[in-house]
This record gives sequence, structure tokens and C-alpha cells, in this order.
Amino acid sequence: MTDHAAVRAASAEAGSPAEAANDTAADRRLYLEGGLRPLTCHGCGIEVLVKKLSPEHTSIQWTTGTDRCPEIAARVAAGEHPARVDTCARLRASIEHAVHEGLVEVPRREADAG
Repeated sequence: MTDHAAVRAASAEAGSPAEAANDTAADRRLYLEGGLRPLTCHGCGIEVLVKKLSPEHTSIQWTTGTDRCPEIAARVAAGEHPARVDTCARLRASIEHAVHEGLVEVPRREADAG
């Protein structure tokens, strides 16, 4: 059986192409949006969506343009490239506060779970 035939056979077993597309879209949504929690920056009031993937890794989805953040806007106006500005200190502090208060959960590592 050729690779193409094997893929077609697997697709037929999995269901219709529409079902496969829906499953793929649902997986993508879960990966990109799953676990995100709304969080308001204590500094400027902008709302973002936040997910902690580990103690070191935080995913932030902006619900507005980053130019609405006064600190980021000031840094860009001073010449810093917008893609190089990851976040502002006040937003980072707001996220750390939310983690401390249990509003944003940090997944436990397997080594820590033992």
C-alpha cells in the first residue's frame, strides 16, 4: 500500500473529511485558547488572557493592541522595536499576583508531583 493510500484509508476509518477538519480545529482552539484566564493589569487596566505553562513560561494573549499599554507604548516611542517588547513590569507583577492568589494556575512538573 502506498503512503497516499494509507493516509486515505486512515482518513476513511477516522470519519469524514469534515469531521477530521472539525477535530483539527478543536485541537487548535484547545492548544491556543485552553486554560487562558482573563486578567486585568493593575497598572493600566488593560485586560489580557493569561496561561501559565510552567513556572518559567507564561502565555499572554492581548485582547487589544499592545500599543494601549502605556509602558509598551513609551518603549516603542523611545525607539524599541515593538516585536522586542515582550511585556511590561506592571503586567508581569499583575500576573505574579494572580498566581500567588490562585487565580492563575501553574501546572506542576512531574518531578515536583512526586
